[in-house]
Amino acid sequence: MNIGIIGSGWLAQPLAEALQADGHQVWLTTRSADKLTQLQAKGFAAIPFDLQDDIKDHPALTQADALILATTCKTASLYRQLIACNQQHPSQQLIMISSTSVYQNNGQRHDETSTQLNADNPLLAIEAMVQSCHKHHILRLAGLVGPGRHPGRFFQPPKTIKNPNNGVNLIHLDDCIGLLKALLKQRDINAIVNGCADNHPPKGEYYQLMAKKLDRPVPEVATKTETPDKIIDNQLSKELLSYRYLHPDVWHLPLDS
Repeated sequence: MNIGIIGSGWLAQPLAEALQADGHQVWLTTRSADKLTQLQAKGFAAIPFDLQDDIKDHPALTQADALILATTCKTASLYRQLIACNQQHPSQQLIMISSTSVYQNNGQRHDETSTQLNADNPLLAIEAMVQSCHKHHILRLAGLVGPGRHPGRFFQPPKTIKNPNNGVNLIHLDDCIGLLKALLKQRDINAIVNGCADNHPPKGEYYQLMAKKLDRPVPEVATKTETPDKIIDNQLSKELLSYRYLHPDVWHLPLDS
């Protein structure tokens, strides 16, 4: 497949490497001339592209079999021309990397059918645009961990762990890539899918232990819970995609120091 990835950040680059290893032709995009040079020096096929640009000027993107939105931009209006172009190419698969932050912290377990959403989250407007496309998937990822993102660094003194009894919702980079590869194979269905590890230990206990593993100062925890938690249900990702998580247990994630 020819695959275009809008973005070239923490997830996009290792995703491109994994897809290339599987034999796909992959294009990364960046807005920075300096980063373009760096990407090309690493052996990536990369092009300069901003969401405000006319995507029709970039045939590597318009003619790709699949387009993956891996950018952190949350301004829905900037996606309009990209979405309009995709709608003119009904065979092109569009995959958006979204976030489980769209679900409310209301003490409930959220699967993909949940209607308890944060209406003011800008990702929902972008999701709605993506859902207007013929072939689309939305992958809502929990908190990202992996190379350069060790949870032992998330809370460092004087930062306090708020709501220490709330459960964590995390996913390792390897599973982010695995889920995206699985979605690329699903060209005959449209779906919203959650990506999250299986277990959800209390934040206070988890992040304190992660800090200890790095021999870093242990953050303090708040004395009370002020905001309800939420638990992200990952069952659909297993059933619909037949996906088996590489790292289902957040206590035993492969993490750098």
